[in-house]
This record gives sequence, structure tokens and C-alpha cells, in this order.
Amino acid sequence: MNDRRLPALTGLRGLAALWVLVFHAWALSGAAGAGLPAPMTALLGAGWLGVDVFFVLSGFLLARGLGDELADGEQRPDWTAFALMRVARILPAYYLQLAVFALPASAIVLTPAIAWAPASVGETLAHLGLWFNAWPWMPAHLGPWWSLPVEAGFYAVLPLLWWAWATSRRMLGLLLGAAILAVAWRFAMHDVAGIEQRIAWSEHLPGRLVQFVAGMALAWWTVRGEREGRCRDTRELPAEEPWRLPADALALLAFALLVLLPQLGGDRAYVGIIDARPWTWFWPLLTAAPVAVLLLALVRGPQGRVARVLGSAPLVALGTVSFGLYLWHYPVQWALRAALGGYVPPTWGLAGYVVASLLVSLAVAALSWWAIERPVLAAARRWRERRRVKLRAP
Repeated sequence: MNDRRLPALTGLRGLAALWVLVFHAWALSGAAGAGLPAPMTALLGAGWLGVDVFFVLSGFLLARGLGDELADGEQRPDWTAFALMRVARILPAYYLQLAVFALPASAIVLTPAIAWAPASVGETLAHLGLWFNAWPWMPAHLGPWWSLPVEAGFYAVLPLLWWAWATSRRMLGLLLGAAILAVAWRFAMHDVAGIEQRIAWSEHLPGRLVQFVAGMALAWWTVRGEREGRCRDTRELPAEEPWRLPADALALLAFALLVLLPQLGGDRAYVGIIDARPWTWFWPLLTAAPVAVLLLALVRGPQGRVARVLGSAPLVALGTVSFGLYLWHYPVQWALRAALGGYVPPTWGLAGYVVASLLVSLAVAALSWWAIERPVLAAARRWRERRRVKLRAP
């Protein structure tokens, strides 16, 4: 599924990126972000869940797109074209950021904490090949980069998982297997020495696979439902579609549950630490469920109010540049705080810091989209279409 067909999904991606940005601004703001009402603190403190939304949404969109190709008459997915499109989507913008961080001037403009000066050939290769936060241990230079090898890992294993698309029994088996693997992997990681390695290794693909597979399973259900007449193509749903009100209620309930989940830890609200508390081993399962319900509500109720808000022009525009926003917001926030003297002054407050970092990050993200991401993706799509014509030729 091209998410332009359902703009609410693009808007959801933009909202997820914004949620991550606000979370990091809150975490970096110090005293300026303290003393907020408990509900606001819960909302801000859960902002890292935007990445969980990315993972489930990614599994849904990729599987739905491949499923649509099969429904349109393709014999099998073109994995070569799939790989090219995924490379075109991630690496150009990421490599641009690496190149900027490696410039000597970045130590001045972006602060020494953000500037990248690889200590070894191994560190350079690990970052170029998205093999950081893995074994042998090589931490990611920038915190938000942790999700890139997880996402790329799913791209790599998706062809191996595609056998499950054939039947409902296989898809259910894959979902169950991914859930068991996630719990087992995270349980095995909770005794790893060193909190940084424990978090990074537990969050790597085996520990997060169930979120992508949950998106795949939802995509399978929607494609098969449309094919068998149990539900119609979302492009054909009328405004009076009876799913509209239940979809709004489901979407709001799912989002509320997602915000409340981190509070399972009480005053030790979950922040990615895998420890002896069993519920932390089940974390990807706990978050995959409400995100999948949220996606279901948007797909089945595109005329609902929640879907219309998420499909509004500002959020769709935000979603269009969301990858660049995700990459650049954290170094922008560090640089902005350094320019303010190393802290967020009370006169700015959290709101001022959020707005300023958002505006600067949006400018950089828009530049990345128009100068790098959009042209590369357009070229990759043209190559893919030429390849399709060639493969279909007698």
C-alpha cells in the first residue's frame, strides 16, 4: 500500500516523529521541563514510543505494498526492487548526516558531543554498514540511530518471512513464533553486563520482530478481506461508512493505552531498561497490540474524525519529512541547548525549547527531503518501473 492512498498513515508517521522530538526535548530540558501535571508528564515521558509506532507501521506498509502487487497479478514479490527501494529510503539521508558529523566544523556548530570522529576503521565500517549496537559491541554514535539497524534487519529477513503470506495458519504461526522469540530473546538479555549493552542488544531485531510481524499480520488481513469481500478497498469507503464512529473510539482507546503502558513501572516508568521484572520482557508485545488496533481503526475508518485529523495537510507534510526529522532533531536540540549556555533557561521554558528545536529540525529535514531523499527515491522508482516492464515483456 502506498500510504498516499490513506493519508492518515502518513500523518501518523509524522505525529510519531513529533512525539519522539518532544520526548527528547523534555528529557534535555532539565528544570524547564519539571513540575508539569502528571498527565502531561506521562504523555511526554512516553514519547519514545513513537519508534514502536514506526516499527508496526513499517511492517504493515511494506507487507501491504507487496500484497497489493500480488493482488495486481505479480507472481511473486520482486525482492531485488524491494531491496533497492529500501536502500534508497534510508541510506542517502543517513550517509548525509554521517558526512556532516564528520566535518571538522561540526564540532563547533553541533558541539563536540555530536561531531563524529571514528576512533577506528571498525567503527567507521560499523556505522556505514548499520552494524552498531550489535556484536562485537560498537555503540551507535547518536542515540536515535539505534532503530536504523533494527529496521534494516527487518528488510533483510522479510523475504524469509514471506512464506507466511500464503495462509492464515502460517501467518498466525509466524506471529506466535515472533512473540515467543521476542520474549525469549529479551529474557536472555536481562543478565547482560553493562546497562548500555543490555538495552541495545535486547532492542535489536529478535526482540522487536513481533512488532513488524504484527503489522504484517494486519496487512494480510486487510488484503485478504478486500479480496474475499469481507471489507472493501479503503479508497471506496463512503462518508457514511458504519465503521466511522467505532474507528474513532478504537483509535483514541488504543492511543490512550499506549501512553499509559510505560506507567506499569510506577515511579520507575519503563524507559528501555530490561531487568528482572517479567513485564519488561513482554514489552514489544504490549506495545504492538495497541498500535495494531490504531492502524486497524485508521484503515477501516478513513472517514472518521481521527483519520481526518491525521490526514490533514500539516500532519501529512510532517509525515513526508518524518525520516529527516527523526534523524536531525536530536543533534539540533543538543546544539540549541549548547548555544543557550548548556541548559534551557526558564524564560524559554519547555514550550519554547520544543518550538525552536522543531522549527530548526523541520528546516533541515525539509532540505534533506528535497535535496537528497526525494530525488533518490524518484530515481529508484523509475528504475523499478523499467525493471517491471522488462520482466513482464514476453
